Amino acid sequence: MKNLLRYIPMHILLCVIFGIYIQHKYSLIITHNLILFLGVCLFLIFLNLVRILKRTTYQKFSFALCFIVLGMTTKFITNDMNSKKFYTNFLSSENTIVLEISNQLKSNSYSHKFIANIIQVNDKSSSGKVILYLDKSYDFDTINFSHLIIPQAKLQYISNAKNPHEFNYAEYLKNQGIIHQLHLNKGSFTTVKNDRISLSKFVLTLRKQIQKSLKKYSFSKDQLAVTNALLLGQRQDLSSELKENYTKAGAIHILAISGLHIGIVCYLLNFLLTCLLPLKKSKYLRVVLTLILLWFFAFFTGMSASVVRATTMFTFIMIGNQIKRNQPVEFSLVSSMLCILLVEPMFLFDIGFQLSYLAVFGIIWIQPLLKKLWTPRTFFLNKFWKLTTVSMAAQISTLPISLYYFHQFPSLFLIANLFIIPCIGFILSLGLIVLILAYCEILPEFLVTLYSSIISWMNLIISKVASYEDFIFSHIHLPFRNMILYYIIMLIIISLLKKFKLKLLFILLGCILCLQSLYIFQRHEIKSQQEIIVFHKNKHSLIGIRNSNSIDLISNLDSLAISKLKFFDAYKTKENIKNHTKSSKKEVIGFLNYKYLIIDSLAIYPKKKLENTIVILKNSPKLNLERLIKEINPKLIISDGSNYKSYIKRWSEICAIQKTPFHNTNEDGAYILKK
Repeated sequence: MKNLLRYIPMHILLCVIFGIYIQHKYSLIITHNLILFLGVCLFLIFLNLVRILKRTTYQKFSFALCFIVLGMTTKFITNDMNSKKFYTNFLSSENTIVLEISNQLKSNSYSHKFIANIIQVNDKSSSGKVILYLDKSYDFDTINFSHLIIPQAKLQYISNAKNPHEFNYAEYLKNQGIIHQLHLNKGSFTTVKNDRISLSKFVLTLRKQIQKSLKKYSFSKDQLAVTNALLLGQRQDLSSELKENYTKAGAIHILAISGLHIGIVCYLLNFLLTCLLPLKKSKYLRVVLTLILLWFFAFFTGMSASVVRATTMFTFIMIGNQIKRNQPVEFSLVSSMLCILLVEPMFLFDIGFQLSYLAVFGIIWIQPLLKKLWTPRTFFLNKFWKLTTVSMAAQISTLPISLYYFHQFPSLFLIANLFIIPCIGFILSLGLIVLILAYCEILPEFLVTLYSSIISWMNLIISKVASYEDFIFSHIHLPFRNMILYYIIMLIIISLLKKFKLKLLFILLGCILCLQSLYIFQRHEIKSQQEIIVFHKNKHSLIGIRNSNSIDLISNLDSLAISKLKFFDAYKTKENIKNHTKSSKKEVIGFLNYKYLIIDSLAIYPKKKLENTIVILKNSPKLNLERLIKEINPKLIISDGSNYKSYIKRWSEICAIQKTPFHNTNEDGAYILKK
């Protein structure tokens, strides 16, 4: 770890990460001219500091500033939305758009779902991506890799999250440069054959042909879904139940192509090429061919953040071995991360990217310490213990960030991993053979039976482990500040175990004290929390009155239906709500200095004027809103998701005329008033 702090690319990486974060958070660079201006200024400052100020502190500061700006610039330049060719620059009142489908996503009940590139807007060449929904009545294969010409295209903005702590799909897509969606029905577009030759088109065609070939054999739906995930990087066919089982068992990483899979593929390629090219003179050719095939596999499986990380790292390691630079693996990790972020800075915010690097650092730093705890005498026990310590090290290093993002800990992860990981090499090797033979349409039935039995056996073990729900600790809320402190404490403990220093021990005790203080402060903050919240739920009403860590709900949904709402589950976890109760129907709620008057479909309300009244309209009441405003004079009128859209539109117009504030949860999100 000490050597890593002295490694210059590590310093550069930290500065670049800081620059990417600043630009992502505050968008300080807004034009290309500003980039040029900043670059010239920093270059002049750097020259003056080096020539006039000989003190190393100023030189280090100037270097750091340069690389921070480099991170900011990289983030700005790689963002498609900053390009002059971005499609929004050419949109008008009526638009004809030409699309090219680039990737298929998980379909819903009514539509196929894709990511599509916009290559032309109103006869002007353009760039950018949209989410495309295509009616399921249309045969997707007939438009595969064709250009879709859409006259009078109606692009729609992707809606933001409506409720607090709900997953913000719009923000997630925006980070990928996608801000619009497009819904197409049969007959709303025409197709033109795309004769352009490209590697991406070749890879997508090959992947589609392999998937079609596999469907000809007697694989079940779940077996095909797991095969697509393990070998093709396509997880959209995984059922919700299967995905949930792997998550609960702590083995979801097996279905996501990452360092484990890339390492096995790299070993297989190296072994095969050594057999084909055994001469010593051909070792450089073996390395080049291995890297070409490895990057093709990465491209073939979709170039996810974890795949890019693993492939880049193995590239650095293999090149380093050939030029006799046997440096620590951490150096290859840091160098690969720096290269990746300079090319694709948004990977910094990708969960897979973060988990992937943390797991590898954990294996490098924590696994040797765990291995020393026991030295088995037999070969098999030694291998078993090594595998156990690797799994434990990866889990320990990713635990804080996993709790921060996913809020659960599967305590039986070790059992699932000890059963599956020793066999994953064989499963992947056999799977690759199955893919090749299926593509050539010469796959023998005994291999189909063998491979499908192995996949079924793996799914069965995972489902058995996942069935012990008492061993799954869920609804764990870990704030960002606490997570950072846990990682600082973890690094200090690793350093102390390697070499004891009294200074580090005092720092460790100080960090633990800070963590305890944070928890005390957060507990006090939760106890003092009071709020009323009108959630948004289509076709239903959900109103909550929160007091400390409990919430009282008024809803037309039953308790079981409420507990299944994902947004409410996220709200409970993030806000540390321990229990919720469902109250009977209420007409008036007193909160702070306000009276909340709830009017449902019966449209019954007190005619007398109430002080500081806020009206909540639910279940589409048929009332004269103008009369209600004159009689009650409300401070605000709230409409939730249970009302008809036509009613909401009419109410909004009336409120605008009457100059009464109107809150529509469908557009403005949940209404929240805190103490």
